[in-house]
Amino acid sequence: MLLSLDWLREFTPYEGTAQELADRLTMLGLEVDEVYDPFAEIRGVVVGHVLEREKHPEADKLSVCKVDVGGPELLTIVCGAPNVAAGQKVPVAMVGTTLPGGLKIGKAKLRGVQSMGMICSERELALTEEHKGIMVLPDTSKPGVLFCESLELDSAVINVDLTPNRGDCLSILGLAREVAMAYGLPLKLPEVRLNEDMSERADSFWRIDIPEGELCPLYQARVIRGCTLGQSPDWLRYRLIAMGLRPINNVVDATNYVMLELGQPTHAFDEDLLKGGVIQVKRAVDGSTLTTLDGQQRKLTADDLLI
Repeated sequence: MLLSLDWLREFTPYEGTAQELADRLTMLGLEVDEVYDPFAEIRGVVVGHVLEREKHPEADKLSVCKVDVGGPELLTIVCGAPNVAAGQKVPVAMVGTTLPGGLKIGKAKLRGVQSMGMICSERELALTEEHKGIMVLPDTSKPGVLFCESLELDSAVINVDLTPNRGDCLSILGLAREVAMAYGLPLKLPEVRLNEDMSERADSFWRIDIPEGELCPLYQARVIRGCTLGQSPDWLRYRLIAMGLRPINNVVDATNYVMLELGQPTHAFDEDLLKGGVIQVKRAVDGSTLTTLDGQQRKLTADDLLI
């Protein structure tokens, strides 16, 4: 189980370091494998402010930008992204910075113009696969501030190797409960706001069928109306990345966030794609396949339980 120190502090006011907490968890019987910074490779990236953007005199698809990175002089950076524009706040890898994948930024001359850094896309920062253009930061971002600090990215993650009998710790809340107890700290539970239409019930639309109840004692469903698929807020996407998960869309990301936070696995179905009026929880057919959200085809056995 991965434990973000920043996320933990939303539940209990622990003020020590990640390593001190890791040592204490180990003494409580929760063995820690490692403590690491999930965004270590981009800690050197800073916020830049594009003050000027002009077309490159020798290349139609390149722009020459004057960028304020909080220093005494503006940086000249040649950028090939189609969306770069004056006035933007952007992530900048300055000369000497090494990006994920080992790319080291050096001085470069592009079609005769000296470039003193790189304005980065999300893919170049290993945040997502988005690379159609540079990443544009909120207008409130301040030039020269470290990119990770500006976005308040999680700074430390503790990898806790749980034994099978500690399922109660398979969540941020579960581990926060242990930390609060160990240090005599208060525990703050997340607020739940739910607007229900009691005139409708999920079982009016979908029947839950569990042929072998010993494999799944309980499976519940709700119908949610008015959802619009889109990209999750940045803070949620980057927290999932820190916790080792790939953002998909706002609905899928919300289910994964709640699973990590509360330890309750959930899954969202698109009702328009469901047929038959029944959701079944049963064993897979031996040799059958399932294509998961990452596009991979998984071969199943009769020991696999499917929803």
